[in-house]
Amino acid sequence: MKTTTSISRLPIRLAMTALAACTTLAACGGGGGSSDTFVGAADASISTTPSTIDSGDRTEVSIELWNVHENGVMVKVRFPEGLKYVRSSAILLTSEDDTDISPTINDTSSDGDRYLVFFLSQAQFTTGGQDYSGETGTIALQLEGVTAVSDGLIEVDPDVDDPQQSNDAEFDIENPEFNAQAETSITVIGN
Repeated sequence: MKTTTSISRLPIRLAMTALAACTTLAACGGGGGSSDTFVGAADASISTTPSTIDSGDRTEVSIELWNVHENGVMVKVRFPEGLKYVRSSAILLTSEDDTDISPTINDTSSDGDRYLVFFLSQAQFTTGGQDYSGETGTIALQLEGVTAVSDGLIEVDPDVDDPQQSNDAEFDIENPEFNAQAETSITVIGN
């Protein structure tokens, strides 16, 4: 018998805040340039809990974004066909607010990869008309296991949102121009 746990926003917020703090601390050392030289869409990390689920169960995916580009960001998420997005489960968590968000694209390519694409303006990460200062936030969403997946990956690729193109035309499911910036493993035990 399978059980589904209802996930309320308070535990999600607490978990995402703790995860964000740990990820930020972990990312603070090492080589590479400083944030003053960053020119990409955003820095990103991704995690999932739990990373092994049964078919019919859900996993919580957390995508932390920081240094979000001033034009906004297109956040592309790729995952195996054996998973599906749980409608209305996506939330953008910032230091000031929790905002329900929905993917503009939720589709499967001809090669079987599933994609979610979120378009987020830089203003969604700021509060009270602040000036840009390398904004941060976390997308929390749920995926449900549908069929068996062994050693699958959930990946994220943030790109700068092109203000000259409509969001619907900015992403091509058959040519996703996907270069994973971060990934996490997932296994679905199927029937």
